[in-house]
Amino acid sequence: MISFYRISGIVLTLGYWVLISLWKNMPVQIEWAFCLILLAILGIPHGAADHLVAQQLARLQNSSFSLISFASKYLAVMLAYGIMWYFFPLASFVIFIGISIFHFGDLETTDTSQSAKTGTAYFIQILRTFLLGMGILGFILSQHATEVGIILQNFNLGIHITVDALPVGIYILCILLGFQKEHTGYFINTGVTLLLGMYLPLLPAFMCYFAGCHSIYSIRVLTTSLALSTKNLYLRLLPFTIAAFVMGIVYVLMVSQQKWLAHAFIFLSILTLPHFFLMHKIIPKRP
Repeated sequence: MISFYRISGIVLTLGYWVLISLWKNMPVQIEWAFCLILLAILGIPHGAADHLVAQQLARLQNSSFSLISFASKYLAVMLAYGIMWYFFPLASFVIFIGISIFHFGDLETTDTSQSAKTGTAYFIQILRTFLLGMGILGFILSQHATEVGIILQNFNLGIHITVDALPVGIYILCILLGFQKEHTGYFINTGVTLLLGMYLPLLPAFMCYFAGCHSIYSIRVLTTSLALSTKNLYLRLLPFTIAAFVMGIVYVLMVSQQKWLAHAFIFLSILTLPHFFLMHKIIPKRP
C-alpha cells in the first residue's frame, strides 16, 4: 500500500495520457467523467473526514466533541465564505489561492522529527510549505494558461489576471526549495505527475495531482492519525462524501449552468476553507 501512495499520481496521469493518445476524438464528457470519478473516489473523501479529525483533536486536548455543534460551525463557515464570494469575488479568490498554496505544500513539508511551534525552525517550515505550494499550483496554472484564463473570465473578478507572467523556472525552483528528505516519495510522485500533466488538458492534469497526490497523501495521514484502516475510513466517510457531492451538484445547478466549471471551483474553495484549518492541525501528528 505504501508503494501506491508513491506512484498513484504518476499512474493516473500516464493512464489518462494513454487514453487520449489512443482515443483521438474522445468526447469531452469522458474527460469530465474521469475528473468526477477521481473527485468522488479520492478528492471529496479526503475532506469528508473533517469531523473525525475534529473529534481526534478534541480527544487529544481532553475536551468534549459534539457532531451537531461541529457541523453547524463548519456549515456556517462555508455559508459565510459563499456569501463573500458573491459580494467580494476578488478577495475570495485571493483567499482561495492563498489557502490552496499553503494546503498543497503542507502535506509534503511537515518534518515531524523536527516539529516546532515557534522560532527559526518554525519559520523555515512555513516558508518551505509556502514555496512548495506556490511551485505546485503555479506550475499547473502556468502550463495551462489559456484554459485557466477562460475559467477566470467567469469568476467576475473585475481585473485581468495572467497566470503565466512568471517563467516556469521560478515555479520549479520553488518546488525544489520546498523539497524535504523525509518526504522523498511524495516529492517524486508529485514532481513526475506535474511534468506529465503538461501534456494533458487542465482539468485532468489538475485532478491527477489533486486526487493522485494531494488527496492520497491526506488519506494516508488520516488512516495513521485516526488509527483506521483505509476500508474502515472509507465506510465512515461515505455518507459525508455523498452529502458533499450532492451539495456541490445542487450548488452549481442553482448558481449557473453556463458557468458551471468556474462555480465548481468556487464550491471546491468553499469546502476547502474549513478543511484547511483542521488538516493543518492534524498533519504534524502523523508518525
